[in-house]
Amino acid sequence: MAVVPQHILVFWHAFLESRAAPGDASERFYESFRIGIEDEDADAGAKLILGGQKTATSSLLWQYESSGKALPPLGNLSVVENGRREPVCVVQTTWIEVMRFGDVDAQFAREYGEGDRTLEGWRKMFRPYYAKACAALGREMSDDAPMVCERFRVIYP
Repeated sequence: MAVVPQHILVFWHAFLESRAAPGDASERFYESFRIGIEDEDADAGAKLILGGQKTATSSLLWQYESSGKALPPLGNLSVVENGRREPVCVVQTTWIEVMRFGDVDAQFAREYGEGDRTLEGWRKMFRPYYAKACAALGREMSDDAPMVCERFRVIYP
């Protein structure tokens, strides 16, 4: 398991104790993460995930490449944190695909659960977000920017 803060480990172990086969779940731990950059974004994202409105997320492939981080494997398990870095749930990746920003479709935008949940709204909301991330990596944002798109489901609590 990756090195994680103690309070996340306590939550993770409570999750494992709730499982019929904790060893299998333990082997699929990927990361502990929060949505967005600001604390308010993380709180809003956690609330949307817990409420079932947000079942998808994305990142730039270039961010993974820059950090040397492996892409999340299908079936991985991650802890979602709120804006105070408190664990709120465990999610399982159910689908993952690398696609161009311009190829994200209306269904994925709806499952993203943020804004008005339309494709036009998603692009309007996230093009500036990813443009800023691209700039930090010395890249230029375009419809060709490679995105790691992921669908997930809450499995705990």
